[in-house]
Amino acid sequence: MPSFYENTAFGDVLYYATRGKVGRSSSPAHNDPDRDKHFHIHKETGEIIVDWYGPDDPENPYNWPFYYKVFVTFLLFVMTMSVYMGSSIVAPSIPYLAAEFHVTLTVGMLAMSLFVWAYGFGPMFLAPITEISWVGRNGPYIFGLLLFTIMQIPNALVNNYAGYLVLRFISGFVGSPVLATGGATIGDIWRINGGFMNGLGFWGIGACGGPTMGPVISSFAVEFKGWRWSLWPLLCLNGIVWLTLFFTLPETSSAAILTRRASLLRDRTGNQKYRSPGELQDRQVSVQKLVVETLYRPIQLTFTEPVLFCTNLYLAYAYGIVYAFFEAFPTAFMERHGFSLGLTGITYITGYIGCVITVILYCLYNNKVAAPRFRQGNWRPEFRMEPAMVGGLMFPVAMFWFGWTSFSGVHWIVPMIAFAFFAGSIFLLFLGFLSYIGEMYPRYLASAYASNGLFRALVGGAFPLFSRQMFNKLTLQGGCSLLGGLAAALIPITVVFYIYGPKLRAMSKRAGQKQEVGSEEPEQQETLKSDNNA
Repeated sequence: MPSFYENTAFGDVLYYATRGKVGRSSSPAHNDPDRDKHFHIHKETGEIIVDWYGPDDPENPYNWPFYYKVFVTFLLFVMTMSVYMGSSIVAPSIPYLAAEFHVTLTVGMLAMSLFVWAYGFGPMFLAPITEISWVGRNGPYIFGLLLFTIMQIPNALVNNYAGYLVLRFISGFVGSPVLATGGATIGDIWRINGGFMNGLGFWGIGACGGPTMGPVISSFAVEFKGWRWSLWPLLCLNGIVWLTLFFTLPETSSAAILTRRASLLRDRTGNQKYRSPGELQDRQVSVQKLVVETLYRPIQLTFTEPVLFCTNLYLAYAYGIVYAFFEAFPTAFMERHGFSLGLTGITYITGYIGCVITVILYCLYNNKVAAPRFRQGNWRPEFRMEPAMVGGLMFPVAMFWFGWTSFSGVHWIVPMIAFAFFAGSIFLLFLGFLSYIGEMYPRYLASAYASNGLFRALVGGAFPLFSRQMFNKLTLQGGCSLLGGLAAALIPITVVFYIYGPKLRAMSKRAGQKQEVGSEEPEQQETLKSDNNA
């Protein structure tokens, strides 16, 4: 395990500032003359392929102490939530924006939509960078969050609406690496049968609950200080988060850690033949391959793989409803219960509470039901759909519940509880579907997730643009009934995947293919298999 500063962004700064004397791993194993027994010789180039120093190597993230893994997972959770809050933190300020810049409320909603669209497009271009061994996860996290934090300053000071929209789009784009690879980082430190799903669930609180927390922290500030104060709290929060990550978040990518190890060995021994598996794989990267993997492959998979298409459709619709609620809440609580803007913002916290409770229940399910199946060898990917089926049933129920209890004669706590159930249902749907396609398309995992993120963002960003008109035309009850009815129509997707999943996987040309190290020849792949297994 690295020390408190080693393999962090702060450690990297120290390393280069001291010309390699301080800041990166000083494990005695690096100077062990027997270390090469763990390495392999590349059959064609004669290079020494650097690997872990045995199965118990303390620098392997899988071998970090439990408390340290929990700490890193917590950092990822906070980082993810702080950026996702940026999408919705402007929701209470939309009427103020529209009034100051003399635009309609629909045009005002573009401030939210463009941010959401940007963090959907961003991973298509930026996420693949984290797979390059000399880049890793940490650099894009730290650099992306820094830019995102700084962008809040011009966002809060701009004096024309066109400029404000451009800045919002840029903010979402530079913040997207933080959102795109969080799940991959969880997989870097937790084994699939050793806490991965629990870690993913905890991290998912930030991903699913983050948008609900935006109005919570900005509503009172907007009410008393104006729309610009929807962004100053975000600046302060992300500034604190960035400083914490700069000093404490370690690099988790095995490829990046081994590349650093190879670099240290070259520097300390003078032998330039030390190479990591990641460095060999980087040689295979070309502009053409990057374009195919980042732009073409996600779209191709979506429209050639029915499972992925249905998954994207379902989750995109659910994500759109999340942002439709930012138009439903003012009607439900301000117009019908007389809440102030600040109090209306506080009501969103019930969604976050719903996510937390759902995560606790999910972890119990995972420990008592899913994990024993793994240990007993009775596992199949379709079991991932069990939480999704529960979420699929809760989804329309919560929509009808919220819509038909949002009357002045019904206590305000009732629709708030409905929103908690709604948030929990969204969490279960996302965790179930995303973990299922992760097991179904292991070779094309990055492309599958990129396509899902893009479609979610496109639909999620579009919903605020028509939700207000829909609720005004159909009333809150009619609008929620329409959305809930469509949600009910999607329930069969979870059932079909659960029952017919094995047949669907057998019919697919891409399902079940293992992730390959690169395009090496078979003998080269054998050379690298140790790292691939890790």
